[in-house]
Amino acid sequence: MKIIKISLIVVVSFIAIVAIWIGTIDNTFAEGETSDYINSSEKLFAEHYLAPESKVVETDGPVKKVHYYEMGSGKPLILIHGGGGYASQWYTIMQDLADTAHLFVVDRPGCGLTDYYDYENADLGDHGAEFIRSFMDATELESATIVGHSMGGLFSVNFANKYEERIDKLILIGHPAGGTKDIPPMMRLMGVKGINKGMRKMIGPPSVKGTKEFHSMMLVADTAHLPPSYWENDVNAQRIPGTAKSFNSLLENCVGFGGFTENQLIHDKLTTLSIPVHFIIGDQDIWDTMENAKTLVASMPQAKLTEVENASHLPWLDNPSICAQLITETLHNN
Repeated sequence: MKIIKISLIVVVSFIAIVAIWIGTIDNTFAEGETSDYINSSEKLFAEHYLAPESKVVETDGPVKKVHYYEMGSGKPLILIHGGGGYASQWYTIMQDLADTAHLFVVDRPGCGLTDYYDYENADLGDHGAEFIRSFMDATELESATIVGHSMGGLFSVNFANKYEERIDKLILIGHPAGGTKDIPPMMRLMGVKGINKGMRKMIGPPSVKGTKEFHSMMLVADTAHLPPSYWENDVNAQRIPGTAKSFNSLLENCVGFGGFTENQLIHDKLTTLSIPVHFIIGDQDIWDTMENAKTLVASMPQAKLTEVENASHLPWLDNPSICAQLITETLHNN
């Protein structure tokens, strides 16, 4: 009995110490200058012979000012990045897509150069739908094909569910957020208030070393082929004022110890869509299983799945030529 009491005292004391430590952590985020991101994006584009127009449009949606890159002409094609992403992250496939399409590469709220957004009390279903709807209204797009990655996939599915008449085809690249409750343990912890503060403290401010490690664990199959300018740009994107706080509030909104929250899952919304849906998934994507993706596709009326070899959650960084080809073919095929 004495040993049990001592053990309980030790456990309670440890919890109390951790709670005090977390409570004293500086809640600020390491931030830089927005101009650093603008400059590094321009550098990344220049190295890859890209010259997109950087534009800002005012909307009546969740945020007032939305930033996007515009290129090319033809059928409208909108790219919507994932949870920790930003518009210039699509650099490897932008030119190939713009060769045959009118490309709109958008920064989601709280990301890149779009206005800050606090997701604490947001209804993600309504938020995602109205963000895309308001952007399309502001850019005078009656309809478009949409490419959504991860959280951008969740936004796109919610938009399609509410405004199906305005979406021609839906392309989900990388496992979409909300496709399953099961997500990597590290991201579950990042969604828990208090614990995420401690993790930020331990991880430290954004750095090239840190972002390479995270990409290797979660996002790409091989970091070696990505240029120094990509890593510089990724770090600068993380340091844009407000970006880290926005991403943190997004995770706290939809992620917990149990994984992705039930009310944000998109399975039922996907199965009711009558538009063509193309899943493009890397064979090393750890955010869900290929078996789950196949089961989901089998339950949908007009869906197909293409597996990209030697690619992870950002397959267009691992295998850009194949991803650009698949997106282009989906866009133009009847």
